[in-house]
Amino acid sequence: MTTHNASDLRTEIRDLVARHAPGDGVHQTPLDGVRLFRVSSPVERVPGVYDPSVCVVVAGSKHAYHDSRTHTYDPDHYLCATMPTPLEAEVPVATTDDPVLGVLIDLESRTMAELLIAFRAARPRSRRASEKPAGLIVADWDHRFETALLRALQLLDEPVTVDILGPGRLRELLYTVLDGPAGGAVLGALGGPSHELTSVLTYMRSNLDQPLAIEDLAERAGMSRAAFDRHFKATTSLSPLKYLKSLRLNDAAMLITNGAGITRAAARVGYTSASQFSREFKSHFGTTPRDWANSGRPVDVQASGES
Repeated sequence: MTTHNASDLRTEIRDLVARHAPGDGVHQTPLDGVRLFRVSSPVERVPGVYDPSVCVVVAGSKHAYHDSRTHTYDPDHYLCATMPTPLEAEVPVATTDDPVLGVLIDLESRTMAELLIAFRAARPRSRRASEKPAGLIVADWDHRFETALLRALQLLDEPVTVDILGPGRLRELLYTVLDGPAGGAVLGALGGPSHELTSVLTYMRSNLDQPLAIEDLAERAGMSRAAFDRHFKATTSLSPLKYLKSLRLNDAAMLITNGAGITRAAARVGYTSASQFSREFKSHFGTTPRDWANSGRPVDVQASGES
């Protein structure tokens, strides 16, 4: 039997991503909820919203800034976002010859939903969901994780086989996340004590263009307003109103960067007053929406957002 050391595994993983993400941007794959990306030039610190996902950087490094902390992820550490998280992100170094390469894995996929049910049924007491959930977690790669990642990515070279073996290989990869250092937080956010709140955060993320009253969101979470405020801040580090504003403004900034007009971007995230939008945008980012539109800022490939 051929054995491979960690360096061989990671080299093969990097080469697979490089081959299947030949150009800059995000590339879809046949694996459920798995995308690849390539970045060939530095990306300055820009706002974004990370949906529940795992980001595995296989070449280079990225920074995510959230809650006064800097999270760095690279070929030794992956980033796990357990809930919709407004933040700022940066790619400090990237060139055409030495790009940043990575894998994005959706934590709200059908495969993950099925795995969560099976995991909790098989291990009801051996692994407790985190009692103090975190929106972002940086976890170390281990041999199980990198082996499962390689096995999943190898199927991209086998188009006839990927539909047959893909779900099983992806399930194996996601299992290593659930059974690894980020697993408690993922279980807590997606199926444990914080599941109701995470569902509300996802609802907010999907309905930014609608009026969102905090009292209605608390009711949706099955909590009193006071309990909702406490749990919300403990989970996201922000009050519901500050989180909603950050979510809306980060989304608007991405929309404007992607070419949406300022008025359209404001309406898409729920602002009915242009003056209020401009005032709050400048307070949040230190510049006006128009100056932002003219700045030619890049977009973080990992951040969600519609053009």
